[in-house]
Amino acid sequence: MTIANLTGPDLLRSTDTIAIGPLRRDLLDVYLRWTNDPVSMRGNGRVDPETREGLRAGLDVMIAGENAHFTIYDPARQDRAGGPLPVGTATLSIDRPVAAAEFLIALGEEGRGRGLAAPATRLVLDYAFEDAGLENVYLTVLEPNVAGIRAYTRAGFQLIGHRRHSALWAGKRVDEIFMDAIPES
Repeated sequence: MTIANLTGPDLLRSTDTIAIGPLRRDLLDVYLRWTNDPVSMRGNGRVDPETREGLRAGLDVMIAGENAHFTIYDPARQDRAGGPLPVGTATLSIDRPVAAAEFLIALGEEGRGRGLAAPATRLVLDYAFEDAGLENVYLTVLEPNVAGIRAYTRAGFQLIGHRRHSALWAGKRVDEIFMDAIPES
């Protein structure tokens, strides 16, 4: 099945294995489920769940804002409407004066363990460098998130440093890992 044969949301970039499109208000409850998933909360170092009202207000700000926010889709699986299945979100928090952005990604349970993080990250990096004209994309990841670090490395990020004992993972003090990517020459 190719992306061209799928119905559903507008897709900004796609491959046979992954696609990204804009955030959608009709997916608020799906985003809320992902945001409050214990695995996602632990990976982000969060303890308190998000409320529906808080996420709705945040979603409105994100959709109207200047940063790039994406829904990640798995085109190999379909949602109830026959479109590609939403499996996560990604964000580029853009600093235009320096042509850089912080990258964030969160996969819902539909997307975890399927090998989608690296290709989704690569697709967002392609958007960052080719469409948004950015020169640097960086991220932080908690040290115990070995699968995330591996996916970021496969997508083109490189290790640039550590911040020691700066975050919590399941109640334990852990390091943050800093990584970045630049356009390929």
